[in-house]
Amino acid sequence: MTCPMLHRPQIRSLFVGWTIPCLMLFVACGDSPSPRPDPPLVEGERLGTAGAHEHGIARLGLAVDGARVTVDLELPAESVFGFEHAPRSEQERATAAEALDRLRTGGARLLAFPEGTSCALDSAEVQAPKDVEDDHAEDQHTHEDEGIQHEDVHLLASLTCSREPIGQASLRFADLLPAVVQVDLTVFTAAGEAAGRVAPDASFRF
Repeated sequence: MTCPMLHRPQIRSLFVGWTIPCLMLFVACGDSPSPRPDPPLVEGERLGTAGAHEHGIARLGLAVDGARVTVDLELPAESVFGFEHAPRSEQERATAAEALDRLRTGGARLLAFPEGTSCALDSAEVQAPKDVEDDHAEDQHTHEDEGIQHEDVHLLASLTCSREPIGQASLRFADLLPAVVQVDLTVFTAAGEAAGRVAPDASFRF
């Protein structure tokens, strides 16, 4: 199949409301290296409202392109480092920096891949709320009447696996993000897509 030249558009998922660069290009244009008779399977509740900020809820998109997996994760800042305001002390700044570093390096640890498949992190980019990692953030909050600020953290990571991750897999948020209580999971493969709100240790099929 011949795929026309594209200019790497930013494709916005209608399911969960995050942006994934070129997430679906391989579905439209790519050729799977092996037969894929079965589409992915996610058994869960209906996804939450796109773009909604819900404490304890993570939005995770997984796109499989041969042996490459793109991980697109968005979740409330509170679920990453325990608060959503700008750090007010050296301790809070250290807590935020350590949590973001674990997230940046731990993309492959969010999943248990199908048996016989190992995956390594190639690259990862984390977008955190402004001032979270700012060494000059105020130690004292000067706007107590502003109310709670709802901030999110976004991880975009690329993994390379030992083979195409076909088969049963599972989430394993407990070690890296124990504050997450549910996950809006969307899985894209050359055979189709599946989505659902599931537990942070739920099983699914690529």
